[in-house]
Order: sequence, then C-alpha cells, then structure tokens
Amino acid sequence: MRSVLVFGGTFDPVHDGHLAIAKQARAAAGAEAVWFVPAALAPLRARPAATPEQRLELLLAATRGAVGIEVIDIAIRRGGISYTAETMEALHGEHPDVEMAVLIGADVARTIGSWHRAGDLLAHERFVVVNRTGPPPLGPAELEALGYATSRTVLLSVVSPDISASEVRRRCSVGGSLDGLVPPAVAAMIAAKGLYRSGEDDA
Repeated sequence: MRSVLVFGGTFDPVHDGHLAIAKQARAAAGAEAVWFVPAALAPLRARPAATPEQRLELLLAATRGAVGIEVIDIAIRRGGISYTAETMEALHGEHPDVEMAVLIGADVARTIGSWHRAGDLLAHERFVVVNRTGPPPLGPAELEALGYATSRTVLLSVVSPDISASEVRRRCSVGGSLDGLVPPAVAAMIAAKGLYRSGEDDA
C-alpha cells in the first residue's frame, strides 16, 4: 500500500522551511510521498494575503521536479474553511488504497484540542509530528497527554531554517530580498505578480 504524509497549511507563501520539513520527514518516516494540501481558508488563522489560486501556483512552482512531493488541491476545490478532519475524509474517499498520516509541526500539534472534530482525528488518523529547529521540542509524554495514540503517531526531529511566512511577507512589503527564504521560482513568481507588497500583515 502506498504511504504518504499529508502536509496541510495556508502556505502564504510556501518557503524553504516547509520544503525542508517535507523532505526530511518523508525520508525519516519512509513515506513514498508528501502531499502538500493548501487550505482555501484556515480556521485558526487570519485570512491569507494571497488568494487560494495564487498560493497553489506558488506551491506548484516550488515543488516542480521535486521527487516524492506532490501538491493536492482538494481543499481549494472544496472552498470555504478547510478543516483537517473534512480534508482527510475527502482524501481517504478519493484514495482508498493509500495509507496516510497527517504531517504537523510540534507547535501545531500542541493546538490539537482546538481543532474542529479533534476527537475524530485523534481516534482515527495517523500522525507524524515534527520537532523542527527553533520551537521547544515536544516529547512522547506530552504527545500522549495531548491525546495522540502512540500506536499511530511518529515523532521526528528535523533541521529546518528558521523561516516564517510572515517574515517572507514582511520582506516583500519593503522590497527586500527573498534569497535564502523561498525557492528562486517562488521569488520570481512573487515579483512578477506583485504579491505581498501592500504591507498589510496580520498573521
């Protein structure tokens, strides 16, 4: 059975930190692929600065030619608020022969209690939780206390550049360089489309 990691998020925009996590988690978990699943609207974050279509296009540019990384537009096609529980149900429905695990960072994993239908997710889904460079690491005891089943949860550590999407947007708003923050194809597309220039940033 094919094994994939489902990496959801707003990706506003996708940056080198996202890609580092995806590549290292895929290798460490022994998954065949990582599926980037951009949200139409995220329930716990401010409205993205770029449209769903623009963020999807940036993701496609960032991952073009990458081995073992795919972009799935199921949440954008569905529209509205993108809840992980509903996205996973839809993915299982479309790909019944694929074993999936939700790929999340430790900081996001700690918020699971506030997620829509968190109980359903914790009861049925597999998780790969990543301790990345920077935030305080999450250990097995805390993971179990949060409700993650040890039999369906893998805890990994990765080395990732300390980059945030908000920093990328801030750089864009002041005309700064994006070198070392996003793939060149993403930087070129942001410049060509004039994205993130307004200076408005509340996430």
